[in-house]
Order: sequence, then C-alpha cells, then structure tokens
Amino acid sequence: MTTLPLGPQHILIDPPVADAGAVLEALAALLAESTGQSPALIAEALKSREAQGSTGIGHGVALPHARIDGARDVAVAALRSAQGIPFAAPDGLAVRVFIAVAVPKSAATAHLEILSNLAVRLASEEVRADLLNASESTGFFAVLTDSD
Repeated sequence: MTTLPLGPQHILIDPPVADAGAVLEALAALLAESTGQSPALIAEALKSREAQGSTGIGHGVALPHARIDGARDVAVAALRSAQGIPFAAPDGLAVRVFIAVAVPKSAATAHLEILSNLAVRLASEEVRADLLNASESTGFFAVLTDSD
C-alpha cells in the first residue's frame, strides 16, 4: 500500500463517541496538527462533505474526507468505535472503522490516490476483521499499513 501519512498516535481505539458528529470531531482533532488548521475548521469541512453524501463505504467502514483551505500537508487519522455508529452507509450497517483524510485544496490527485488505496485495502474481509480485533493503536496501524 502507498505510504500513508499516518502513525499510531493518529489512531483512537474505542473512544467514548456516541454519534457521527462526535466521531468527526475526534478525527478532526487528530488531523489538526498535521494540517496546521484548527480542529473546528476540519470538523466543519468533514461535516460539510458528509452533508453531500455519506462517506460510508459499507462493511462497517467509512472514509470521511475533505480538502482543506490552507492545509499545509496531507493528513490521515483513524478511529475505531467499540459500538457501531449510524453513518448512512450504502449497506445500512453501522460503522466501526473510520479512516479520515484531509488534504490541501491543491492536492486533488493525492486525495484520490489515498482514498482509492484505502478502499482497496479495506475491501478485504480479513483486514477489516483484524482492524476490529486490534487491541491498541500500534496493532491497528500495523494491519492498516501492512503491504502484504
């Protein structure tokens, strides 16, 4: 898999989030340092993107993403929820694995490449199961970034 701008410190395992808004706010806080933008601005961009259509891709996975004015770098963050969060996924399943991507407005190609690579990786039932079974962020990171 293409190297992701992601480290274990950008992954939350089972935080106390109860709804989609709380998930997006938690992810925005993780993305803020890498982008140089405020968590509030990133959360608003992620929520605005969700308003256009759910980024849930099915099988309990969502890829919230946004292009951010003034972002200095591409950033990726992840959150796994202990319970499923309703997220308007096409299969109707609640989402437990969220991988968020924030990119500068000028990074359209990188944006699409990261989303495509993540979608391919997360299409694997084995990968999804391993992400759900990871007991800590380092294990989640290893599963998500393993190049097989």
